[in-house]
Amino acid sequence: MAVIRPFRALRYDPSRFGDLSPVLAPPYDVIDAQEQDRLYARSPHNVIRLILGKLSAADTPTDNRYTRSARDFAAWQEQGILRRDPAPALYLIDHRFQSDGESRSRLGFLALLECAEPVERAVLRHEKTLAAPREDRAKLLDAVPASLEPIFLVYPDEGGAIQALLRGRLAAAPDAAGSLGDEEIRLWVATDPAVIQRVTAALEPSAVLIADGHHRFEVAYSRRSRHGALMAYFASMEEPSLVVRPIHRVVSSGRRLEVEALGGLCAAEPVLDLAALTRWLDGEGTPGRFGWSDGRAFYRLTVPSDRLERWLKTSPVPKPVARLDVSLLHGLLLPGLGFSGATIRYAVDARKALGELSGSGSVWLLRGIPLADVYDVAAQGLTLPPKSTYFYPKVPSGLAIHPLT
Repeated sequence: MAVIRPFRALRYDPSRFGDLSPVLAPPYDVIDAQEQDRLYARSPHNVIRLILGKLSAADTPTDNRYTRSARDFAAWQEQGILRRDPAPALYLIDHRFQSDGESRSRLGFLALLECAEPVERAVLRHEKTLAAPREDRAKLLDAVPASLEPIFLVYPDEGGAIQALLRGRLAAAPDAAGSLGDEEIRLWVATDPAVIQRVTAALEPSAVLIADGHHRFEVAYSRRSRHGALMAYFASMEEPSLVVRPIHRVVSSGRRLEVEALGGLCAAEPVLDLAALTRWLDGEGTPGRFGWSDGRAFYRLTVPSDRLERWLKTSPVPKPVARLDVSLLHGLLLPGLGFSGATIRYAVDARKALGELSGSGSVWLLRGIPLADVYDVAAQGLTLPPKSTYFYPKVPSGLAIHPLT
């Protein structure tokens, strides 16, 4: 179902960029204005200028962030900043990072994903997309006909066979390397036909799951008659360092939520501190477990089994989605507490969420959704509530580009 193939990437000329650090960037959708400024200052050739150009008050239909990206893209090729590899390849990426105080390494690879039909069977999606980001990425793709940054896909890999094959290719020195913050990235160009054939054949019977890049995928697929494939990063579901983090909620409504009010919907038990609360959330448990704080104390919350069963029977969303903690929070708890119209901010880091507390707000800490559950929900054609998952770390942009012309 998932048809993939090698490609000849455009990459930063290694003779000029022995260290890729100055030209790498996170994916466009996690870059704020301050980070954009830092990346612009890091190098006149940082990939930020292609994936997320700056807005200007003087922008016109013929001179704007998209047309400037197109001019830079053309100029960098003419100047030899970006050079096309001579042979089709898979690009192996070893991504080293810190998670929960532990050093980890995630192995994945870049390849092209064919935009073939029927896409619903080959590419599983678990998030709904929004019009504004789709319009933005469509304007960029129309101005710059290239996959400038990969979407992030995960694939079934029974027994980790593909992962073992790829890891065995990492004995040689990498073809490129760089860092992004405290993350280290190494890249190998794999042109061995036997390796390519084994990898592509192994993925063909499978459906792949979009971890990140739903908007970019939908835009590329809508233009499949012009561009038959898009660049993607593939990670095995058997990869032990494939981290799926929860996204916590900071809820504000102008009305303080007292812990006593929670008793009507869930059992509340005080805990000593954030560390104790996190340990409890990380443990095994049935659906309906949350961490909660009003900035003065910490509590662990549990939805009673009888209330959970009533919710599953009456929920307006399908049961596989309804049983998720994030659905319980937004469908049962917040409405039941009178907070349906509350302002909600999102944070991946629990300490950052607590740091954003102000006035009468409260923080709701969630558990991560197991990857297998995300895959199963998507395989049933269902979508998760917004901001349900955060695949970490993000795939850096600037390692490779796939020109579509």
